[in-house]
Amino acid sequence: MKKFTSTFTMALLCLYASAQVGALDGTFNLTGTPGYAINQQVSGNDDYGQAIATHSDGRVVVAVFTSNKNFTLMRYTTAGILDNTFGTGGIVNIRQFGGDEAQAYAVKVLSDNKILVAGYTWGSFNKDFAVAKLLEDGTPDPSFGANGWAVNTISNAHDVAQSIAIQSNGKIVVAGISEISPGADVYDFAVARFNADGSPDVSGFGLSGGKVITNINGDDRAEGVGIQSDGKIVVGGTSNAKADANFTAVRYNTDGSIDASGFGTLGIATVDIGFGGAGSTDLAHALIIQTDGKVLLTGQTAGSGGGNNNVVTVRFTTAGVPDPAFNGDGDSDGIIMFNNGPGNTDEGARTITQQSDGKIIVGGDTDGAGSTFALLLLRYNTDGSLDNSFNSDGIATADIVTTEEDYGYAIVLYSNRIYFTGGTTEPPQTGAKDFLIAAFQNDGSPLPLVLSQFYGQKQTSKVVLQWQTSSEENLKQFVIERSNDGKTYKAIGQVAATGNSTTAKHYNFADQSPFMSANNYYRLLMQDVDGNFKYSKILIIKFDGQLSTNLQVFPSPVKDLLQIQLPGGMNGNVSLLIMDMNGRIVKKGNQASDGSAVATTMDVSTLIKGVYILKAQVGNTSVISRFTKN
Repeated sequence: MKKFTSTFTMALLCLYASAQVGALDGTFNLTGTPGYAINQQVSGNDDYGQAIATHSDGRVVVAVFTSNKNFTLMRYTTAGILDNTFGTGGIVNIRQFGGDEAQAYAVKVLSDNKILVAGYTWGSFNKDFAVAKLLEDGTPDPSFGANGWAVNTISNAHDVAQSIAIQSNGKIVVAGISEISPGADVYDFAVARFNADGSPDVSGFGLSGGKVITNINGDDRAEGVGIQSDGKIVVGGTSNAKADANFTAVRYNTDGSIDASGFGTLGIATVDIGFGGAGSTDLAHALIIQTDGKVLLTGQTAGSGGGNNNVVTVRFTTAGVPDPAFNGDGDSDGIIMFNNGPGNTDEGARTITQQSDGKIIVGGDTDGAGSTFALLLLRYNTDGSLDNSFNSDGIATADIVTTEEDYGYAIVLYSNRIYFTGGTTEPPQTGAKDFLIAAFQNDGSPLPLVLSQFYGQKQTSKVVLQWQTSSEENLKQFVIERSNDGKTYKAIGQVAATGNSTTAKHYNFADQSPFMSANNYYRLLMQDVDGNFKYSKILIIKFDGQLSTNLQVFPSPVKDLLQIQLPGGMNGNVSLLIMDMNGRIVKKGNQASDGSAVATTMDVSTLIKGVYILKAQVGNTSVISRFTKN
């Protein structure tokens, strides 16, 4: 690779002096190349970061593509130097067996600081799905699988795991591609689930072998996976990749069967971006599930006649249809396209994440920032409009090495940083890449907490509050607050949080002296270790013979998710009906109740603006309430 001068380093130091959100963070690798680090010696040839994760203390772990075909990981300290307590000099290279080829595509850091890595291992015959579990120091965890490795042979051809997610019960879901026959170079979506000990989940997932293969349309390639709060699995990628390629998401039930009745068309949601006319090449590379259950896919599109790519991000509702509220460009089709103009530049996105404030960050690269490709970050507001508080226009680029091509593959948020990994290579784009990691300044934090359930029950003369988190990051405590008017709240207790977790955690608190002749309004103040906090939704419980005599709905007006408080006394399977003002039923749902007050939600994002009636009914008992949809 070419050597580069210190001119850019000096420019970075000046940039650091006038720091701003979206700029490189000069405190990362301060004594080297401030803001970034390049390693030309990982395998001595073609190396680039493919996936990235952080420990709770900020150490950064990167899964690296290498020409020596190992599971390769690198760990950096928050100062931007290789962590010598990890592997050899901060680098781990492992294979399942001595002569096997392997490659890593995904990485997760668990709450106990152990590390999961997913990709493939290639033994005597074909590539197979593989997951390795490492101890904190980078050595294989002997309690996992066979000597730290878990393998599932999906088909009799090549199978490659490209993404990983952890269920609340600790089971491991990996998604990727399965070749339809040896040498065909045509693939199907493939999903496998492993138990927490690394054994394939042969009894609980799929028809056999703990795996599922889904043929959608021609050459189908899955690259992202997420777990909903109800345990359902969403896999995203590209269908018909070699012809009219389209963004595609598939939702599976917890047993691996396709959710044919609740998502898209028979469980499959597909979008043809249509850039430049029918037949556009639309390639989706990353997926996340928002806290409200909506699904985001990002990637790139090129017109039917070829030409340069644009970044594309699509949002599906929980029903698997494009979300009209994702309309930052004004056309309400659930699709946001970005070109780093004013000319016809070439952009692509490979990674996406969401901040605790709901803002969305997309990462990739662009040739619209100079003479060569540069790293590209976009920050969107929740409606898909570019966030002008991020680098003044929602767009941040970094031409790391001005004489070379810089490509971005994966981002992760930690504290006030965006870590971005990829590679840098000599033009034209056929040169071998050198590993690259950069740190950008940010003013938004990663989602520190996913509160998946919060409900309360009256028990004789007390109220028992229960809640569940599906993930926590640097969370300190829950402060329970109560009010008798819904306006002025007072803390009545606190519960320590687990702190850092990617599995379900259950909590409870008993209010021994609730108001007996007035409403009890409860909320949780959720505080992290830095003192930042946010509130939960509000529960309403009343002690006048029942918990609450009214059906409560909020907020009103509502945009996406309607919060519902069912009153006490409704015992059984409660039918939830949303009707327009002409009495026509526009949406249905149901909620099991044991007669106590129950909190639940309904997704109303697809309803048009207007006033609606919500009716809850069980047997001959019914209650109604009104709300307004914005």
